Amino acid sequence: MRERDLYALDAIGQIETHLQTLDSLDGRLERVPLWLPARGLRRQADEARRMIDGMRTRLERRVVVTLIGPSGAGKSTLLNALAGEDELSPTGHDRPTTRRPVVLCDDPAEVDQLLGPLDETQVQVRISHGTERLRHILLVDTPDTDSTQQAVHLPLIREMVARSDVLLCVFDARNPKRRDHADLMAPMVRQFHGASLVAVVNQCDRLDHRELTETIAPDFEAYLADAWPILPQAILLVSARRHLQQPRWDPQALPRHDFDQFAVLRDMLVNTFGRPGFGPDRRLANARQIQTYLTGQIRREARQDRDTLAVTARQITAARQQALKQAVEGLQRGDQRMALGVHARLYQALAQRWTGPVGWLVAAWSRLILFGSGLAALVRFGNPLRQLWGLVASWRQYRKSSTAIAALTDSTRINSAQLHFQRTWLTLWPAIAERLITARFDASVREVHTDADAGTGSFVHTLWADALDAEIERRADALSRFPMQLLFNLPSLALLAYAGWLTTSRFLSRDYLTGDFFLHALVTLVLVMLLSFFLLQMAVRLTAGRNPIQQRAFQVVAHAISDCPATAAKEVAEQVARVMALGEKIDA
Repeated sequence: MRERDLYALDAIGQIETHLQTLDSLDGRLERVPLWLPARGLRRQADEARRMIDGMRTRLERRVVVTLIGPSGAGKSTLLNALAGEDELSPTGHDRPTTRRPVVLCDDPAEVDQLLGPLDETQVQVRISHGTERLRHILLVDTPDTDSTQQAVHLPLIREMVARSDVLLCVFDARNPKRRDHADLMAPMVRQFHGASLVAVVNQCDRLDHRELTETIAPDFEAYLADAWPILPQAILLVSARRHLQQPRWDPQALPRHDFDQFAVLRDMLVNTFGRPGFGPDRRLANARQIQTYLTGQIRREARQDRDTLAVTARQITAARQQALKQAVEGLQRGDQRMALGVHARLYQALAQRWTGPVGWLVAAWSRLILFGSGLAALVRFGNPLRQLWGLVASWRQYRKSSTAIAALTDSTRINSAQLHFQRTWLTLWPAIAERLITARFDASVREVHTDADAGTGSFVHTLWADALDAEIERRADALSRFPMQLLFNLPSLALLAYAGWLTTSRFLSRDYLTGDFFLHALVTLVLVMLLSFFLLQMAVRLTAGRNPIQQRAFQVVAHAISDCPATAAKEVAEQVARVMALGEKIDA
């Protein structure tokens, strides 16, 4: 395989990389639709992709050198002088002299790379077989950038520039520092590598030589450095008319000196731009410049809003946490059943862990909490109606306790949490929305709070239920360790062992104990068990009394809220983060 073919493969690979980078940038911009600059930047990305794709298509085609400039700068005269023929591109005093792009070449087949969306009626082709020295390039003359038909001409100029490899920016030496012309050309020159740009100051023979070289040229170079983001590789002072076959000098404007850099420009076209292999080099450099420019443009736009968005992001986080805390507090406000529910749920957890005599009482107590005082009324002697009412009261107490336990994680509490959340969020969001609009977000962000975010209540409810269950289980585990169970069960077990030993020994010796012994032993055992259970209740009260379980659960929920993903304005918060990320260094 020839070295040229290998180079072409490498060039295609590099261009594909640039296209993929543009696709990636466009995808990132697509994900921030609320950020207003993203719309214009995406259009720029589309145009950049089209331009680079065109470079890939014509990678091995001739180099396209395009002349652009304002009225009176002498672009057509310069093209004729470079081609060596006076009438290739129309010249004269009538404006505009060039009404459509003029392409100079020796092979019409090479012009199709310039047409693209244009047709042959919009591009004038001039065939010249005498331009042997320019056989590797296409010279393009464009309409004036400031003509009276600018609305028609500018789209044609931009289309030709997008398909060019080298740009000759032509200025009138008598007034080169025209701000309107420099500003109009600035977006175009950004698309080119500096080595693909040449500034040509034409008609320099009409100015004093010393003033031209010592004042005008240095001032113009400084002017371009300030007006353009990229400096051209050369600023050449030329007199194009001098190199026509018939110059036809105006008697009122004859040359004032012989200083002229036209030969440097022509040598640049023939030996640099026109050498074989220059096209792929320039197209790769220009593709890289287009990608670099777009990447920098996106970064500059994002960095412009970065400080405001950083403050806004913190405000959104703080507002979300404050609203969630209010939602969590809404779970406990005005609910007297919570303490009863936690108490009953804790003893249920203890009943599952405790064994031995005290464990039996814990299990009995966990059931007694459910039925309450109604069960005591049921077993009283006396009025049958009172006993019947005790049965009803027992059932009511059971329902009350069961409801209290269920209320700890009841889904009906979601409404209260949701209400507290929305009330706080509606208060905080307007100020955040105005700051977002300052950072060039769409005004529709003012209405983002109307998104009910119905999942907030469920989210808070889940956090609360999980935290409360975990805390109850943790306290139950702490109160059910083996040493503690042994400590509280030991008196009852010792008494049982002692009574059992006496009973067994007397039984084996046929010296049977009386019924009073067993009655007293039973009473003593019950008293010891009740005392042990009472002491256990005291321990439970010390460790779990006065709502420490709820308080600890709320602390856990509050900590979880600080680390939880966004629930309110989630999409807005994510877009804020994405825009801020665009302001950082973008990997190409």
